[in-house]
Amino acid sequence: MSASKLPIREAMRLRSLSLYRKLLRGAMRMPTPNRRNFIIRKTQAEYRAKMHLTDPEEIDFHLRLADSNLDTVLVQAEHLSKLVDDPEEQKDI
Repeated sequence: MSASKLPIREAMRLRSLSLYRKLLRGAMRMPTPNRRNFIIRKTQAEYRAKMHLTDPEEIDFHLRLADSNLDTVLVQAEHLSKLVDDPEEQKDI
């Protein structure tokens, strides 16, 4: 069954799980354990806090927020990895 034929609740559930996995994978791209663990804990806490939502509009809002957070995590991971890998930047840290 294609995603367009799924009931709205099921489609949102699948989208939510996909974003959750992507956020956890994004966390693994962080160059430091502290940052990695922070993102994992924050993602888990946010998803647990929102798992009982039933209003589709509110769920959609939080999914869009999670998508934005994913973009931020990926950009930060790339940027911080470059800083950690650059010996010139290490002098200033």
